[in-house]
Amino acid sequence: MRIALACLALAVAAPAYAQSGPGFDCAKPSSEVELAVCATPELTSLHAKMAAAYAALAGKLSGPARDHLAKEQQRLVAYLNESCVGSRDEVVGCLRDNYQARLNNLRIFGEGVYTFVSTQYLNKKGKVGKISYTIDASWPRFDGTSADFSEINRRYAERANKAAGDVIPKDTSAGDLRGEQDWSYDQSFELQRPSGSAVAVAVNFDGFAGGAHGFAGTDAQLIDLRTGRAAAPAEVFSPGDRWLEVLVPLVRADLKKQSSDGKPGFDDAIEPAKLDKLLRESGHYFWRRDSLQLIFNAYVVGPYVSGQFTVDIPYATLKTLFAVDGPMGDRR
Repeated sequence: MRIALACLALAVAAPAYAQSGPGFDCAKPSSEVELAVCATPELTSLHAKMAAAYAALAGKLSGPARDHLAKEQQRLVAYLNESCVGSRDEVVGCLRDNYQARLNNLRIFGEGVYTFVSTQYLNKKGKVGKISYTIDASWPRFDGTSADFSEINRRYAERANKAAGDVIPKDTSAGDLRGEQDWSYDQSFELQRPSGSAVAVAVNFDGFAGGAHGFAGTDAQLIDLRTGRAAAPAEVFSPGDRWLEVLVPLVRADLKKQSSDGKPGFDDAIEPAKLDKLLRESGHYFWRRDSLQLIFNAYVVGPYVSGQFTVDIPYATLKTLFAVDGPMGDRR
C-alpha cells in the first residue's frame, strides 16, 4: 500500500492527522519512505507541519480550488514514492527537500486568493556507456483561469526538459573520453506572493555534464496573474529611468562591499553603465514577500569560485517607484 494512506490522511482527515502522527502505522512501515518518516524526528515534524498547513488551507477553500489542492497533494505523494529511493540518507534528504518546498507553497497559497499553481515533475535515471545520469527536476504550472498562462507554462516545461536532456550523453563517446562519471541535473522552485496581482517564481538549478566543474544558479520571474505573462522590471516600475537611478548605486555599493569583505568580484561588471544594462534583465529579480532580492549567478558579477551574489532591498525603499497599475502597484 506504500504511502497512499498518508495521502488519504492528508487529503481527507488532515486536522486529525496533524495532531496524531504521520497517517500510517509506524509499527508496520511498508516502504522506505514510511521507514524514513517514522525513524527521523525532523521528517516527522515536517510531515506534521505540512499536514497542518494543508488542513488550514483546505478549510478555507471550496469547489475547484479545494479540488486542485487535493489533487496536488496526491500527486506529491505519488512522486515521493517514485523518486525518494536509495540509501536512508538519500531518502531522508529527498523527503526533507520536498516537504520543505511543499510547506512553503502551502503557506504561499494561503495568502490572498488561492493561486492555481501545480508542480510538474521529471525524474529519470540511466546509463550511456560509462556515464551514469540522474535527473530530478520540478517546475511550476499555472492552472488558473484569470489569464492565459499557456506561453509561460510552455517556457517552464521546455526549459526544464532541455536542461535535463543536456545531461544525457548522446552516445558513448563521452564515457570513452572521460571514463566512469556521474552526470546530473537537479531543479526545484520557490514561490513568493509579493502582491495580490502577482506570484514570484525562483527556479533553482544545479548539475554536472562532464566539464571542469558543475553549474548552478537561479532564474527568477514575476508572473502577473492579470496577464499571464512574466513582467519585466520596466513594467513593475513607473515609466522612465528613475528606478534605475535608485537601484544602480544601491546595488553597486552592496556588491563592492561584498568584494571588500573577501568575496572576489568583477570590478568592471559593476560599472554604472554595465550595471544599468544588467538591471534591466528580468531573471535577476526575485520579488519576495517583504523585499526584493536581486540574484547574480556565478560569472555575472564575480568568478565561479565566488558563487552567487545576492542583494536584498526592502520594499520601503522602492514602493514609491512602483507603477500604480503594475503588478506591484498595491505595495505603494
